Amino acid sequence: MSFRVEEDVCIGCGACDFSCPTGALTKTESFLGLFAIDPYTCDDCAICVEKCPVMAIVPDPAWPVCRGHGCPLTSKRLAGVDCAIWQERCPSCGSTMWITPDGRHACSRCDLEMKVTCPKSRHLGETAPSPSPVSARH
Repeated sequence: MSFRVEEDVCIGCGACDFSCPTGALTKTESFLGLFAIDPYTCDDCAICVEKCPVMAIVPDPAWPVCRGHGCPLTSKRLAGVDCAIWQERCPSCGSTMWITPDGRHACSRCDLEMKVTCPKSRHLGETAPSPSPVSARH
C-alpha cells in the first residue's frame, strides 16, 4: 500500500523522516514543519508507519504500490532487474530508471525497448502534463 501523511494529525516530530531508507519524507513549507511523502521516492516499505507516534501516516489508495500489483519487476522474466526508486529519471519519457543485472541504469521503454514501465510513471502521466524534476540522490 502506498502512503500519505495526514497534515491535520502530523505533529512534525521527524520520527518518520529519520526512519525512511529512501528519503521520501520531507518537511513541508508550513509553519508547523509537518512532513509529506514523495510518492516517487517512496518504495512503500511502511517503516515510517510504525515510527509515527500519532499514526499520521495512512494508506493512499490513489497511488500504485512498488513491487505490488501492476509492477513489472515482480515478473520472473525481469529477475535481477531492480528499481532505482526515482533516483534518476529518463530524460526522454520521465520514467524511473531501472538497474540492470550488469549495474547500469536504463529506461525500460527508451533503452531496453520494453512495453512495460513503472506503474508510478503511468500515474504521473495521468496526473501531470509533464514530469516535474525529482532531485537525484547519490
